[in-house]
Amino acid sequence: MFPINDALDAVLLGTFLFGLLFTVGSLLLGMADLGADADHGHHGTGDHGFGGLVNVSSILAFITWFGGVGYLARNGLGWPVFFSLGLALAGGLAAGWIVLWFIRKVLRSPDDTLDPKDFERVGVLARVTSSIRSGGVGEIVWEQRGTRMVTSARSASADPIGRGAEVLILRVERGMAVVAPFDELLHEPGSGGVNQN
Repeated sequence: MFPINDALDAVLLGTFLFGLLFTVGSLLLGMADLGADADHGHHGTGDHGFGGLVNVSSILAFITWFGGVGYLARNGLGWPVFFSLGLALAGGLAAGWIVLWFIRKVLRSPDDTLDPKDFERVGVLARVTSSIRSGGVGEIVWEQRGTRMVTSARSASADPIGRGAEVLILRVERGMAVVAPFDELLHEPGSGGVNQN
C-alpha cells in the first residue's frame, strides 16, 4: 500500500499521517462545540512578534504537507533525499502560510480587536429587567457589540426604578452598576438637559 524503503520514508509517512489524523481530529472537535474554557489567567493584548505566526492549524498544515510531499517526491517521483526534503520543506512552508493567511484574512474580521473602551459601562443606556427596589438591587440589560449584556444594578438616589425603565449607568462600584433613570437625567435642571433655562 505505502512502501517504506528506509527510516526517512517512515518519518515522512509518519508525519503525514500524524498531521492528517490531528487535522481531522481538530476539525471534528471544532464541530462538537464542547464549550470548555481553559481560563489560565492570561490577559494578553493580541498577537505580537513571532508568536502570532504560529498556531495549531498552520503547524498541522506544515507537518501534513511536509510528510506528504516528501514521501511522494521520494517514492512517487524517485527523487534523491536532498531534493525530496527541499521540496517537502517548501510544500510544508507554503501550506502553513496559506492556512495562516486564510485564518487571518478570511476567517477573522479586522474589527475583532479588543479595546478596553469597548467594555466601559459608564455612560451606557440600559433597560431594567428586574425592578430595582428602594435601596435594593435589580438587574439591567444592554447591548454591546451585538451581544446582550446583563449585570446587577442599584439606584444612585436609592429610589425604586420599575421594570422596563431606561437607565443610564453612572458608575460601577465593586462590579455593580449604579444607575439613574434616563428621563430624569434629561429633565434635571442645570444638568444640560432639554428643559434647561
